[in-house]
Amino acid sequence: MTVENGEPDKVCLSVDPGVCRFKTKIIAMYEDGSIRFDFETDCPYVKKVKEQLSEEMSPFDALRMPFSANPVYEACGKVLAHSACPIPSAIIKSAEAASGLGLKRSVRFEFEC
Repeated sequence: MTVENGEPDKVCLSVDPGVCRFKTKIIAMYEDGSIRFDFETDCPYVKKVKEQLSEEMSPFDALRMPFSANPVYEACGKVLAHSACPIPSAIIKSAEAASGLGLKRSVRFEFEC
């Protein structure tokens, strides 16, 4: 799935992870059946995620279940410092939307008590 001008379908997803304040922008590009990721972040751990991910992956690999067999969670598990980090889920959400397998719908956690 590519747009008419030959450019890859692209999704940009901004993540505000909360207390660490290391905001991250995930760019997922889908072209010719593969997804490529890029990250804009000040987080030293998220900067290492790209080295751990395959240069290109199929959307079905990005969405693989169970979580323990998902290559995004495997890659993030090697370099992220905090298990509650929302970045792995956001990477998967961006892959889903870029490939047309999911809608661009925001996700939010809110503490209510």
